[in-house]
Amino acid sequence: MNTKRKLINVVALTLCFLTALWGLFWLFFIIFDVLRHGILALTPSLLLKDPTPPGIPGGGLRHAIVGHLLITFCATLIGVPIGILGGTFLAEYGRGYKISKLISSLADIMISVPAIIVGAFVYAILVKPLGHFSGWAGSIALAIIMIPVIMRTTENMLSLIPWTLREAAFALGAPYYKVIIQIVYRGASTGILTGIILGVARVTGEAAPLLFTSFNNAYFSLNMNQPIASLTITIFQYAMGPYEDWHVQAWGASLIITSLILFLTLIGKSLIKRGFKD
Repeated sequence: MNTKRKLINVVALTLCFLTALWGLFWLFFIIFDVLRHGILALTPSLLLKDPTPPGIPGGGLRHAIVGHLLITFCATLIGVPIGILGGTFLAEYGRGYKISKLISSLADIMISVPAIIVGAFVYAILVKPLGHFSGWAGSIALAIIMIPVIMRTTENMLSLIPWTLREAAFALGAPYYKVIIQIVYRGASTGILTGIILGVARVTGEAAPLLFTSFNNAYFSLNMNQPIASLTITIFQYAMGPYEDWHVQAWGASLIITSLILFLTLIGKSLIKRGFKD
């Protein structure tokens, strides 16, 4: 019997190791391929110049880089306060209420919802009634994707703060909102910031919701009330295009997106480790 358990253990460990190795192989293969092609396209002109007319070599992706940063920044401004306040309600004011458990369950479901569904939803309620695509619609779509991640992270981090700290502050006469701001938030700040970074990283590489909302723009624009360019949509358009120069620039844009997401993820991981050490 003991020999049989050892055999099963060896087989299970071997399968787990091979599965992990298979996944890591494709992960490093994709990263290496993006780095190999993208590093050749990563030039100053790619970052500082606007695109040339189709079929004419040269130009860059300044319009898409600035547009993508603008859409993501506005999405962060919308999603972060709502996510933190929602998580605060669930962890602090909504303790024991059935509605809180329902909201938490819906947030978990929303985290797994395909981004294209969110894009179609925003298209139906915002783009179609207004009659045009816009950068604001793209930011709202990304914010909807971001909110459940931040909300659940905030709720979990606030729930880890011992209730005795709150009671000690109450005993000194501190009102509840000051207890939350000055004590609870301070204790959970690392975890909340980690959730924000991971939420931003989650939406940075999304293309499907922007295809339904902000669409794209071949010119440099900062007008959020009109269609605006983004890196993810530009990658899709250039990769499907017939021009070799577009393909090269698509690889460069892919490297920029991959590096940004990797950078944000590493920051989030380091903050998590720092939180556990503290």
